[in-house]
Amino acid sequence: MIRARLCAIAVVGLLGCGSTHRAEDDTARTAPPLSTLSAGAGHTCAVASDGRVRCWGSNPDGQLGDDSTVDRLFPGFVDGLDHIAAVAAGSYHSCALALDGSIHCWGWNVAGQVGDGATKNRLSPTIVDGLPVADGVATGSYHTCGLLNDGSGRCWGQNDLGQLGSGSNLDSGSPVGVFSLPPAVSIAASGRRSCALLRDGSVQCWGGNESGELGDGTNEARALPTPALNVSNASAITLGYHHSCSLFRDQSVWCWGANNHGQLGNDSTLDSNVAVQVLGLPPAQGLAAGYDHTCALVAGGKVLCWGFNAAGQLGDGSTADRLHPVEVVGVSDVTELAGGGFHSCAKRADGALYCWGSNDSGQLGDGTYDNRSEPTAVLASQL
Repeated sequence: MIRARLCAIAVVGLLGCGSTHRAEDDTARTAPPLSTLSAGAGHTCAVASDGRVRCWGSNPDGQLGDDSTVDRLFPGFVDGLDHIAAVAAGSYHSCALALDGSIHCWGWNVAGQVGDGATKNRLSPTIVDGLPVADGVATGSYHTCGLLNDGSGRCWGQNDLGQLGSGSNLDSGSPVGVFSLPPAVSIAASGRRSCALLRDGSVQCWGGNESGELGDGTNEARALPTPALNVSNASAITLGYHHSCSLFRDQSVWCWGANNHGQLGNDSTLDSNVAVQVLGLPPAQGLAAGYDHTCALVAGGKVLCWGFNAAGQLGDGSTADRLHPVEVVGVSDVTELAGGGFHSCAKRADGALYCWGSNDSGQLGDGTYDNRSEPTAVLASQL
């Protein structure tokens, strides 16, 4: 299944924890293509064409996986990883899904989010023990989730708000089952919650819910999966820190949760604990959410973004928040998106990478620490 989904990437592009591809056109309920580009709080990772992983940006906890704690201003290889299908960058840790279905993680491990049964930071990848063959991986702030090839979920790490979906609030340094989750086709994580796109096109979420980011019509945390209201016939999901978005099969986009910066895209700054439609957005083909902003891929490989923009993460040449979608300038032919803490990245059809927004740790990969309000090329980015 992993190999089949990688073939889809070559044709269309992706989605995940803060990353996305173009949606597939067939009518069968299939998994979104795997993420080959992902952004964390202050770092970025990408799967190269040779199946190896490169990361750059912030590295105090080893999240770049190069056996150091030194920031990098341009891409560097993660130690000892090859034959990789997908990558997921959490706030301060990273994980990769290998073609054989194993998951490898590295970086900050204070709550066991690396999944090696310990709480010691890891400066290079370590395999997640006790995990059956996986088809997907997603990273939150201090937890990680894997989607197994039978459609079930496993999560590990911090669980103070129930983000592991185990029915308890106990942290776990090794994978635990997501209880009562129906068969899923993709899984997502961000902040202190998780969501899954089910085979029937609905979405269920669990964990923190202070801004309504679970979408169940309440603001109560949930230790077990709960359905997101007004969400059906979905083809992809993406999670920001306190907001969530879904791409429907009719190519509309619906978001819910925090909206203090307009990240729901409905010309408002009012939070919503049920899904609301993004306004003024052309038919979308992919999605990616950062902490407080959202981006969509539309026809022609163009990108539109909305929400928080203090660091230029919307890519429209300004630093003004936007309550509805605005076009990212100077980039086209995009096949994949990723949203980080306060930066965004895109992969073009030719493999070139571009990033914009905050660059305080070198997460844009352009060799500087300068913020960019328009896309800038990642150095040596023909991945």
